[in-house]
Amino acid sequence: MRTVLAGLLVLGLAATANANGRDPYTSTINFQRGNDQHIVAGMTFGVVTSKDGGANWEWMCERAVGYGGQYDPDYVYSATGAVFATTFDGLKVMRDSCSFNATPPGMTFVSRVEGGSDGAIYYAAADAADAKIYKSTDDGVSFPTSANPGLPGDWWSSLAVAPTNPQRIYVTGYRLDGTNPKVFLLFTSTNGGTSYSAMTMTGITPVSPNSTIEVVSISPTVDTTLYAKVTFETGSTGDSIYRSTNAGQSWTKILSKSSNFGLAFLVRNNGTTCIAGTRELGAWSSTNCSTATTPTWTPLTTAPHIGCLYKDSVDTVWACTQNYASPMLGLPSDGYGIMKSTDLINWTGVLKYQDIKAPVPCAAGTVQEDQCVQRYMDQQSQWCCLVPQLGITSTAIDCNGALACFGNPPVDGAPDAGTTIKPPDPTPCCGSTDPRSSGVLSLIVAALLLSRKRRPKEN
Repeated sequence: MRTVLAGLLVLGLAATANANGRDPYTSTINFQRGNDQHIVAGMTFGVVTSKDGGANWEWMCERAVGYGGQYDPDYVYSATGAVFATTFDGLKVMRDSCSFNATPPGMTFVSRVEGGSDGAIYYAAADAADAKIYKSTDDGVSFPTSANPGLPGDWWSSLAVAPTNPQRIYVTGYRLDGTNPKVFLLFTSTNGGTSYSAMTMTGITPVSPNSTIEVVSISPTVDTTLYAKVTFETGSTGDSIYRSTNAGQSWTKILSKSSNFGLAFLVRNNGTTCIAGTRELGAWSSTNCSTATTPTWTPLTTAPHIGCLYKDSVDTVWACTQNYASPMLGLPSDGYGIMKSTDLINWTGVLKYQDIKAPVPCAAGTVQEDQCVQRYMDQQSQWCCLVPQLGITSTAIDCNGALACFGNPPVDGAPDAGTTIKPPDPTPCCGSTDPRSSGVLSLIVAALLLSRKRRPKEN
């Protein structure tokens, strides 16, 4: 089944390499551990970074990180300032603000990377020859500790470390084995990743062959209370949030929404308040989500259109929001691609794509400078093409001269090249209005193709 799936979808990956068909949007928000002023945010058009709490932002193109198309990397920002990213060429790390370089896993495909409060870095290998969970205690210089909760070829959908107990780790995924039914995998570790034991799916229903199960939050006060999201419950729609108060031995469904764009979820620092949001159906909060069999959810009537939820160290809620209106998708503009709130009533704009200051400044010889800012081979400057696509007002780089964009094929996440100030409405992939579908397929295909490509020849 793996071979068939890869063969059917490889053309889809190639077709989206230059124009990935998604509206410009924010996918992830990560803070440097111990320093909320330093932020890295994944975009459908690359990645942006801030060194001043979001007042100013600089951009790096997808190629500088090591990915493309509809793939969204998983990022972790460590306490030392290192940024780890899952890429097509394995786990990469940026320590100098300019270049993502190889890490000890080499070309092994990695689906998830996570950090613990004790400074440990974990990654989940998702390769045909390796599906172990690895741990580093030296900021990713080496990963000497590993354990194999599953089998080679398993795909890990989520990897999470408990905030109050760095020894407690949760990992979920699934197994595709020929024509056999999809097997969902749920494991936990109580010894910092030395070994893992199985969780159960007791109470989790329904699920479909299209579903994934992801740990989306762990209680900031009790390490055995966690929350998991089940996607595509009916096969084509429906996301639900489940709560476990016994480290995954049983589950209670606490929220269901049928959003075309997925359900974002977050537990605040008090451990009793939960937030959920969607891009088109609204957002909600609950003050008894950690205990009630059927929690009470109150609509957040002033919330923006939310695609992801994160929080900083002082419990400010940050959200991926709708920078541009999209009439085709029925989504009005929030005016910002990232917004934040302390009270869930008043939301402040943090990142407006039009205000991106400049590309991250790097020396000649780096991918960022040579392939993102300057012209690369027969391609235009990606920055100078992005400026008119997103309506960026910065004049930090002269895009009217040698670097001007002359309407070559689209780059990154912007759906149309040229001089359009507000990007035209995107056409979602494959007849679906849910961008998660293509993202998951891209992940699977990338893992399969890369792992096969690297398989050693048999004698």
